[in-house]
Amino acid sequence: MGAEQAIRAADASVEDGDPVRHLITVDEFLILDEAGAFENVGRVQLIDGEIFVMNAVHRPHAKAQLRILVAVDEAVRALDTNLTAYAPVSTHLDDHSLPEPDVVVATVEDDRFVSRDSVRLAVEVSSSSLQFDLGRKARLYARTGVPEYWVVDVVARKIIRMAGPENETYAQRDEFAWGAPVPFATIPDLLVDTTALA
Repeated sequence: MGAEQAIRAADASVEDGDPVRHLITVDEFLILDEAGAFENVGRVQLIDGEIFVMNAVHRPHAKAQLRILVAVDEAVRALDTNLTAYAPVSTHLDDHSLPEPDVVVATVEDDRFVSRDSVRLAVEVSSSSLQFDLGRKARLYARTGVPEYWVVDVVARKIIRMAGPENETYAQRDEFAWGAPVPFATIPDLLVDTTALA
């Protein structure tokens, strides 16, 4: 269920006098950010109208993030397309969601943020947030039509590749051990060498 659908559902079920939850829009979130509301909070992201404080980045996460970024970037540049790898980058998926995936592959644009229509791949590196990344994040990316989503599982040392968004799930799911070549499910001839992760 999208943020706007959630608001309508809440409105329909609220009895007179009961409080209604307000889901933050991206515009409101940016106003708060520019006003310094998050200065003492740390990195935050907006998911389905809710503000989430991002976990501290520990060394294993940072190492995996850098290596998957380099590997994805090399694969994208080798294919010579109108695609670029970014990390991390605010990605405007809908009116209530501005997540910051660890790596994004998108078409080149001049916009301030990566737009939903430009995204070809979102990657989350998970060391302590695996359930969130495979659950709520996956539902968000699928619902907003991100064609391909990878979760780099730092603990299990594998990449979970999802493709074929349908409503709030992905029709295709495959797993690759670190060190194995990982082909893009949605971009022909694009192969990521993950040897550096192993």
